[in-house]
This record gives sequence, structure tokens and C-alpha cells, in this order.
Amino acid sequence: MTQGRDGISLAPTASRRLVEGACRLSFVAATLVIAALVAGSAGTSYAKSKKQAKHHNGPGLLDTVVVSNYGVAFGGSLETFLAGAGRNAKPDLYVHGTNTLLGSGTGPEFDAVSSLDAHVALATPIDLLDLAGFGAPAGVPGVVAAGTGFAEIFGPGSDKNSPPENVIGTRNVAFGFPNTSGVNTPQGVAFEDPFDGINPGHDIVAITNTLPTNFFSTEDFLDGTNGGAGCNAFGSGTCTGPGTPMACCTGAGTGTCAGMVVGTITEFDRDTLAPGFNDGVAPFNNTPVCTVPAVDIPPGTEPPTSCPDADLYNATIGGCLTFLLGPVADAYDSTGFLFVVNEAAVAQGGPGFVTVYEPGASGDSFPFAVVGLTGTTAGAFVDPSGIAVASDSDFFDDIIFVNDVGDNSIKIFEPFVNGCESPPDFFCTGEQIGEISGGSTKLKRPEGIALGVESGALYVVNNDTSTLTMYTDFTESGGDIAPTLTITGRQSSKLNFPVGVALPEFTPSASPSDSGGE
Repeated sequence: MTQGRDGISLAPTASRRLVEGACRLSFVAATLVIAALVAGSAGTSYAKSKKQAKHHNGPGLLDTVVVSNYGVAFGGSLETFLAGAGRNAKPDLYVHGTNTLLGSGTGPEFDAVSSLDAHVALATPIDLLDLAGFGAPAGVPGVVAAGTGFAEIFGPGSDKNSPPENVIGTRNVAFGFPNTSGVNTPQGVAFEDPFDGINPGHDIVAITNTLPTNFFSTEDFLDGTNGGAGCNAFGSGTCTGPGTPMACCTGAGTGTCAGMVVGTITEFDRDTLAPGFNDGVAPFNNTPVCTVPAVDIPPGTEPPTSCPDADLYNATIGGCLTFLLGPVADAYDSTGFLFVVNEAAVAQGGPGFVTVYEPGASGDSFPFAVVGLTGTTAGAFVDPSGIAVASDSDFFDDIIFVNDVGDNSIKIFEPFVNGCESPPDFFCTGEQIGEISGGSTKLKRPEGIALGVESGALYVVNNDTSTLTMYTDFTESGGDIAPTLTITGRQSSKLNFPVGVALPEFTPSASPSDSGGE
């Protein structure tokens, strides 16, 4: 894919011209948040068609949905509510117990459901007491790390104390072993559309990792942008000439060598995963990043041409150009674009925003769109969390729904408008077209969000009230809209500080359809 509507090129080369600004922003924001990350860790209707409103007044869910519960300490769980379930419904499937590994820390974060065969993926960011081998054991002098966390994939129909089919992560990293998987404090998971033609027939799962801090991708050594004259990956004092370094320049043409981002995206092909633990599996389209800071090299000193092995960190997407800053949630559209919510800077008074990467992106990929950071959408978010995408055959018509736990709202955007490949941004900055908020919505710290591919219903889990809400009478412009259904009652529903909600997002039909989810 090299050409889009209205002549907008999808080739990443033009976008890389904004690298100086990208790195400068990344350096300032990442400096503020890195300590906190280590320590804490009347518009168009979306019912069936974007063109015509459709009301659903039935008492039950319109889709089968899967909810992940953060729970309390060592009390995480995963549950499935069948289509038709009502207000006081019990889950049809309820996965919990020691075999599940969901209680190895404070519980899982977001989840996702495969459109190929209904497998369920979810991320567990912390192995608090090393119960699964992904953290530091309690009582070991001098060891304070909580470990790297891991992602899990459960088979369809998993229930009760069922073990996961696959565990993705690298055990014992806290003891100095290399992190082959690149998974580190993961929070979001998303399955790519297996019918979009990017990786046809394959189930690709993308995991958002809120760590490590990284400065550039190893591909920067190979494309000539970080070697020879000018600033290289470790710095040469100044940045000069055309084709200036893609990973560390902070000025236009000249400047010191600095800049970093926080977090990576690691993707995995389910076909390559072994049953049980996958300690040694590298990410799909692996392009390692370097975690060593850029430094000034005295004039006349030969700069290094590779990253030291000890500082390499496997990743699919990572590096200074990516704008990643604590990625917490992700979602694909039906054409392969990957949407990522970044919110690490929020705790320090910085911005939360959404970055969007082209189909098949890997390495130090400059985003095709950044929503909420600059342009007309700058400052749109207080504290963004989950994301869902409504998409059809033309990605320019995508609509994204982003939960904001900071003001209990769902914000609605067209992501692929305004500034696409034009100065001063060189990426789309998007446009906010609506917001669902107000007392009638019953939104109370909305975390996960999903959109029914056929029903058009919008599903949200509310962490503060432990509820699952379904909305059917909503439009692009949003408003103070009451949910059509609220599933509540901890005793019956088992909802326990829910974080994620998901369902299959894509169908093999060639006809345009709405899609979205975690």
C-alpha cells in the first residue's frame, strides 16, 4: 500500500522528516514519567450501519462478550457473558484459580478475542511474588523488581481453573537473563484481522508493553541514518546534513544527541507458539531496540556501529520515531492499521494520545496518525484507556472510540484527517466529532471498550462500579446517553474491578462492515 485517497502517500519516508520534533517530545515526556513507571506501574448511528439509526430495546446483550477482571490481589479472572444475558446475569464461563495464572499478581488488564477461532488473549502486567516465574521472589535480599509480566492465550470454552494454552513472556529476567520475547509490563492485547490480506489466515496478536525505555531501533544502523557523518545511535556531538539521524537528533540539522520513548509493541504469530510457556520465542517481524542512552562522542572519535548485546531488547515496533509513551491499549482496524493508546505522561501532567501505525509496520515506525497530541485534537484526553475502532473497506472512514477514565467519557474521533503528511506535523492529527458523557451514561472509570461487528452495539466495562454497560442508541456526536443494558451485581455477575471487554472484531465477508474492540 503506497497511495491513499486524495493522493496522500502511505510511504513512511516523508513522515520521517519530523523526527527531530518526535525525539525532542519523547525525551522531555519520557524523562518525566520513567520513575513513575518503574515505581507504579446527532450524527451517524453505529447500530448495524453508519447511515441509519437502529434502536435495540431488548433486555439482553446483543453479542457474546469476554470480560477480564483486574480483581484484588491474586484475584484476577476472565469471564464470558453469552448473547441474551440480562441485568443480573451469571457468566457462562468463569476462568479463575491457580492454574490460570490470572492471580499471580493484582490481575490481568485488557483482553482480545480472535476472529479466526475465538481464542482469548489477555495481558498480566505484574507477577508480584514470582508465582509464575515472571518476577522476583519475595524475601530475596536486594531484589525489588516485580518482574516483566506476561500475556496468555486461552482456548475457546476455557472455564474454571483451566490453564492457558500459551504463555508469552520471558521468565527470570529479573535475574539478568535476556528478555527474548520483549514482553515487559504488558497491558494491552489485540488480534489483527486474519482476513485483511496483511497476514492472511494467521492469528497475529499485538501486545503493548509499557517498558522498557528505548532510544532507537537496530534498523537505524542499517539504513545509513545513524552512521558516518552526523549523529549516530550513541551520539557524535552534533547532527548535520541531509538524512540526519533518525533516532537521536533534537534539532533541525544541528543539536545534541538525545531522545527516547517508553515502551514497545511486540507481535506474535499464534502458529509459532508452543503449548505452555514460550520463553525463547522472539516477536514476529523482530527488530530489536537499544536501551542504552545516546551520548556525545568527542570529535575525532570513531562512533560505534552497533548496539551492545546487553542493551538489545526484542520488539516488533519500537524506537524514537514511534512516539510510544507508555502504551496501554491497542486495536486493529479491518485493513491492518494498528491503533495504540499512550498514557504514561498523564501522571506527570503530560498528554495522553493515540498513535496509529500502517499495516505491517515494524521497527522504528513513524506513526501515520497521532490523535490528541497536536493540531485540533491537542489536549483532547484527560487520561485515555481502552480503544475500539469502527471500520470498513476504506480506512479513511475509520472512527475510533476512546474511553477516558479522567473525566468518565467516551471520546469519538475521525483519525485520518488534518495534517496528513503536511507541515508542520507530517502525520494525521485527527478530529474529534463527538463525546459520550454525562450522568445518564453511568460511566464510572470506563476502562475497556468494544464494538459489535454485526450488532453495532458498544460495550464498556466500568472499573469503579464493577459493571458492564451496553449502548445501542448512540451517534457520532455522542451526548448524555443512557445504556440500553447494565450488567451488575458482584455476587451473580462475578464482575470484580473489570478492565477489558472484547469480542471477535472481524468477519471474512468482503462487504463493508463495522468493526472494533480491544
